[in-house]
Amino acid sequence: MKPSTIINTLAAVALTTFFTACANDAFFTFDNVDEQPVKKNISLTEAQQQMRDNNNDFACNLFRTIYEMNDKDSSMVLSPISVSYVLGMLNCGADGNTRAQITDVLGLGTSLQEINEYFKKMIDEAPVVDPKVTVKIANCIEANSAMDITLIPEYQANMQKYYDAEIGSLDFSLRSSLDHINNWCNTHTNGMIPTILDELHQDAVAYLLNAVYFKATWTEKFDSKETRDMDFTKQDGTTVKRPIMHLKTNAVYGQNDLCKMLRLPYGSNGYSMYVLLPNEGKTVDDIIESISAETLKQQQTKQMTTCAVDILMPRFTTSDMTKLEAPLSALGMPQAFTPFAEFPNMAQGRNLYVSKMLQKAKIEVNEEGTKAAAVTVVETRTWSSSNPTVWKFHATRPFVYYIMEESTQSIFFMGTYCGD
Repeated sequence: MKPSTIINTLAAVALTTFFTACANDAFFTFDNVDEQPVKKNISLTEAQQQMRDNNNDFACNLFRTIYEMNDKDSSMVLSPISVSYVLGMLNCGADGNTRAQITDVLGLGTSLQEINEYFKKMIDEAPVVDPKVTVKIANCIEANSAMDITLIPEYQANMQKYYDAEIGSLDFSLRSSLDHINNWCNTHTNGMIPTILDELHQDAVAYLLNAVYFKATWTEKFDSKETRDMDFTKQDGTTVKRPIMHLKTNAVYGQNDLCKMLRLPYGSNGYSMYVLLPNEGKTVDDIIESISAETLKQQQTKQMTTCAVDILMPRFTTSDMTKLEAPLSALGMPQAFTPFAEFPNMAQGRNLYVSKMLQKAKIEVNEEGTKAAAVTVVETRTWSSSNPTVWKFHATRPFVYYIMEESTQSIFFMGTYCGD
């Protein structure tokens, strides 16, 4: 599922599909591409390299959290970088503890300017790393015209400057507005994610969207004539028949006490898929528990080398839809999803919070190469101070109490009351 930042992040997306059973086996073809491409490298400053490592830790942590919250017997696919871009856009509109939590979860440091410049660099340069690989990144913000929402000019300028975001205004009560947003997703994922939402809430303030599209041929393709239906052993020990591709080649390969590791490059080696296969007696759970930016880096730089490898790998398609509120809250940014969220820098005169956040993703792997796409969407709503929800605090059962001196926050007394 999962070296420059974009390689590690897209590798994390691709690796997820190998950790569980394969889905259906749709086939696709690729257009002709330039036969003599020139690969480019993304140059990161020392500070940006640290941001890269931290954001890769976020990718691993998010993937692990989602995996543990869902059915481990089902294949999954996630685009952590798509989530990062949406969180970056949210972060620009946040302040106070909400911004601190988002920044901490992303792991990119405290400077909003540095975070924005890092994402801008990736948006500009990731698509041109390898002419044989297609990478598209798009961002969009649609405000609710029916609520007379006005994005703060500085926020709008930052979204356009650093995220190349399309800024629009739609009446969320109209079916045509839903169609517009879904058509945006369909267009920017080349049809892989045709829809992202089933409805728009009329009281939503804005929708923030990111789309990532990836398409590449293997540097050395699998021969479709060698693909055979073979037994694939699932996590519970049962076997199913799946189309298994075959290739004998010199490849970057390694193994440690946890897993075997294989690098499958795309195009001119600008992007790669890394596959982590549990050793006998080990499981996918063991691998996911161990992954981090550091362990992935150690595997790639110290535990893998070029050698002759006989490769068997399934041909597959996996689609996934992931709700992100619970995983991101568990990782340390719960406040954004509550009425206590602080987004004063996004829309004028509105008390905003994130009411919905989800991602749809899809990956297709066959003898030719890989296609993958993801769309992440955030729905924000307003919290009206003139008509607040009434929170209940009924101390009609045992409770704990303490008495504190506020200026020093020194606790003078603590106790419980149990009704006796």
